[in-house]
Amino acid sequence: MSDENVQIGRDTIDLIYKIAGTQKPEVVSDETIKIALCVIEKKLSDAESLDILPQPPEGDDSYNEEDWKRDLAAAGLGDKRKILVVDDIGVVTYQLKILFQKMGFEVDTAKDIYGAAKLIRKSIYDFIIMDLFVSTEREGFLLLDETKKVVMQNNLKTKIIVITASSKGEHKVKCLNRGANMFLQKDTGWQDELVKFISTN
Repeated sequence: MSDENVQIGRDTIDLIYKIAGTQKPEVVSDETIKIALCVIEKKLSDAESLDILPQPPEGDDSYNEEDWKRDLAAAGLGDKRKILVVDDIGVVTYQLKILFQKMGFEVDTAKDIYGAAKLIRKSIYDFIIMDLFVSTEREGFLLLDETKKVVMQNNLKTKIIVITASSKGEHKVKCLNRGANMFLQKDTGWQDELVKFISTN
């Protein structure tokens, strides 16, 4: 039997999305399955042996992502969460990288929309933190639109956080309307607010 005649059964596809902890899209394709498998690969990246991985109980439809994370932790296979920080100011990306690494996150950084877009297309992030002016307002909105597009197309649970020194109310409205989960002005205590949001999501 040739490879082209081998198909994944519906039950197997359902199980893939169940283990990945992501919602199965209405239209399942090779690309969406690859994304789900990438999620599973990320969850298993620290595993030393597949034999000790927790498996969803047969016939238990209540087994969800939180159960998976709990069982992984109990098996000592922790799930390291991932953050992307996008800012053209080096000191900001450095400070946030150190901060989130201390919190146990894996952190990637980018200084422009081109580097950020490349990372967003090839990696799955729990949080994407982006400065609105990288390097211009127009480029910032382009990156926000591209990020939201990738998140929606692949049914990801990525939270998008826009940070900026701008105090214009219209910027906040535009960002939230275009899919940002949080808009944060870089004023006194902004990093504390950022940590609070990430810690509770």
